[in-house]
Amino acid sequence: MTRYAIYYTPAPQTQFWQLGCSWLGRDPASTDMRPPPPVEGIAPATMAALTASARRYGFHATLKAPFRLARGFDESHLLAMAQAFARVQQPVALPGMQVREVDDFLALCPVHAVPRLDALAMRCVAYFDALRAPPSAEDLARRRLAPLSTRQEALLQRWGYPHTEEQFRFHMTLANAPAAADAAMAQALRHGASTHFRPVAASAAAAVGAVVDALTIFKEAQPGAPLTILHRFAFTGAGQSDGMPAAGRLFYVVGASGVGKDSLLQWVGQRLLDQPRVRFATRAITRLAHPSEAHEPVAATEFWQEARAGGFSMVWQANGACYAVRRGIEAELLAGCDVVVNGSREYAPRVLESFPDARIVWITAQAHIIGQRLVARRRESGAALLQRVSRATAFAVSEDRNTIHLDNSGPIEVAGARLLALLQD
Repeated sequence: MTRYAIYYTPAPQTQFWQLGCSWLGRDPASTDMRPPPPVEGIAPATMAALTASARRYGFHATLKAPFRLARGFDESHLLAMAQAFARVQQPVALPGMQVREVDDFLALCPVHAVPRLDALAMRCVAYFDALRAPPSAEDLARRRLAPLSTRQEALLQRWGYPHTEEQFRFHMTLANAPAAADAAMAQALRHGASTHFRPVAASAAAAVGAVVDALTIFKEAQPGAPLTILHRFAFTGAGQSDGMPAAGRLFYVVGASGVGKDSLLQWVGQRLLDQPRVRFATRAITRLAHPSEAHEPVAATEFWQEARAGGFSMVWQANGACYAVRRGIEAELLAGCDVVVNGSREYAPRVLESFPDARIVWITAQAHIIGQRLVARRRESGAALLQRVSRATAFAVSEDRNTIHLDNSGPIEVAGARLLALLQD
């Protein structure tokens, strides 16, 4: 199953990146492998074995450890959030770097602590955690192979990785440490790495590209496969301090059948085609496709399987059908997009429980107009039509602070202009 990781990698044209790739014998922009450079005192086969694990992951520093996407999210959601995150971050120059042993491996580490790096890593951990699927039992067991403190176990449970928050250590893994009994090999490896990375040991390391100026999304296509670079997002923040991307707004549009809600949303959507910041959520409905409604038809069995698996942000039932909105809207909101959902009046209170800042746009129309529209659309007849008409008056219009009222009794251009202005504000 595919995993993704959020790493720091030096810019590809820099000396720092070239040194790292040559040391590991691999550029993670591809899956090609080559032998690492010779190190005096270590046989080539032994050197290849010591660097095998680091080579698979590629030259990097971890910002958010590898994770699987939770149900309802896909790669496009991760990339959109990464782009939004990078837009509000500023580069952090690394101090001089030195080779040192960290637990049971050799790594390249800053010569002194850099609080801005620690804060950057924690922002990554927290911001992207909405996309992370819970770790499997196998994942947890693998993390616990190395003894964990009580605090690290708590962090593992919270974030899926024990080295977060105050336990974070910025480092770039170079090799596994030789056996403790082989002190001569350990010294040779450390000397070889220090010699290889001498250009970034100076305090002016930024001159060779030792600056955290981007985040890089890595992808592991299948368990055990080499991780490869999917995309590198440069930091372009221009403010006085780093932060999180501003979240988008959720507009939950409701109204009785016949108020013209679908037509109104279609009218507005056509005028926002060139504004990707506004997204119109596609509903999954246990109903066949119909020309009067754009939705994702889903069989009832499949619908409830997906609901139980956690793939939906919203689920409701109305008029003999089941409705849902997939979890992708959560990523779109985090990435700064405004999301419009064609919803249900009955479900509106539940929406506010999950999305307290949502705007409920309540569409109304005069009773006789509603009746005329229901007949004209020819979707129901007989008892089903009467039930629709009856349900139109079943809910009192909400008056809370989250609700915006919009009358659509007249020409669609009138209410459409008001809703358009609301979304463009």
